[in-house]
Amino acid sequence: MIGRGVAADDAEAFRLYGLTAARGYAVSQCNLAYMLAEGIGCPVDTRMAAGWYLRAAAQGELRAYFNLAVAFRDGLGVPQDRIHAGAWMESARRQQYPCSQGQLARICEGLGGSDLDAIRRLADRIDGNFMGLQRALESDPAVLASAERYRTLVERNFGTLGMPAFSLDDGLRPPGGEGARFAPAKPEQVSAAPRIFTVDEFISAGECAHLMTQADRNFVPAHRLTADILSQENLAFTGNMAALQTVLCDALVRNVERRVGKVFDLPSSHVEPLSVLRYRHENSYAAHVDYFDAKRMEENRRKGDLAGQRIASFLVYLRAPEAGGETRYLKPGIRIRGRERMALCHFNCLSSGEPDPATLHTGEPVQRGEKWLARTTVRERPFY
Repeated sequence: MIGRGVAADDAEAFRLYGLTAARGYAVSQCNLAYMLAEGIGCPVDTRMAAGWYLRAAAQGELRAYFNLAVAFRDGLGVPQDRIHAGAWMESARRQQYPCSQGQLARICEGLGGSDLDAIRRLADRIDGNFMGLQRALESDPAVLASAERYRTLVERNFGTLGMPAFSLDDGLRPPGGEGARFAPAKPEQVSAAPRIFTVDEFISAGECAHLMTQADRNFVPAHRLTADILSQENLAFTGNMAALQTVLCDALVRNVERRVGKVFDLPSSHVEPLSVLRYRHENSYAAHVDYFDAKRMEENRRKGDLAGQRIASFLVYLRAPEAGGETRYLKPGIRIRGRERMALCHFNCLSSGEPDPATLHTGEPVQRGEKWLARTTVRERPFY
């Protein structure tokens, strides 16, 4: 999808995900489902996407649970059904999948006691079904050596739920709505000098939850990832970081990077790889600018980085703190409090191309809760 070392080819990426998904890899099944839902390398097909999410859910993949809940809530490729939606989200919540608690509350809003009981009972059945698969694997671990035997065992076990809407056979599932690919809100200007804007709901709830999952497995103290003396980030930021590179750069991560580039009418090759910052109590980011000074520009050229200046910085709130944690632009005196899934962008340079010192900003200390930011910068020339 990125074209690093080989030609960028979404259709080929879709084909390769399909090969591994067909062999029963749940992570590939989720990536294939995401590409189908977004129309990446293929036409949009929410019905087929739901089918692949169901196959991944049969193996206990929580990302699939979450996205099936959204599909049943909105009728995307499956019949609209709040009980089914609530049950899948409740199962995700029980295992502490990101964003699931808030999404469950939205699904259950206005439902009566009998419906809430039905959600809990169905969630119990879903959980029990996966436990049945685990017991079967424990009794015959040799099954894992054969992709065909494993797939047969998973499908047979999942079929014991006896739910037509959960059928792994696309032809047997009742029809659902077509839906459309996710689209963010329109940008809203916050300041003309420096140039700052926000975008509500820049990513979907499923994208937000997946980015948090990818980061949570890979957080390290910031100073271990930012040993670059020139950047001073190892001194400025007191929280944890996770770089979403190499194996973490799946279809969803790349699509979010593309979406960032589209905001600036640039290809994703101008977008630096995503990373995630996690601020806990009293973590902060000291006053800093994101553009490169002359010394850093020269150092980059010496190292072979020819992508030039960081023309803009782009943050997406994956989790907003309950108190504190505002982004504060010191010179204009602007404070911005984030909301979940909201993007915040500032241009690092003036329209003339010169660095803009008015972009000096801080990440204020978090007083309650946690703050998670997916962040990247946009370069003036292709990064790859």
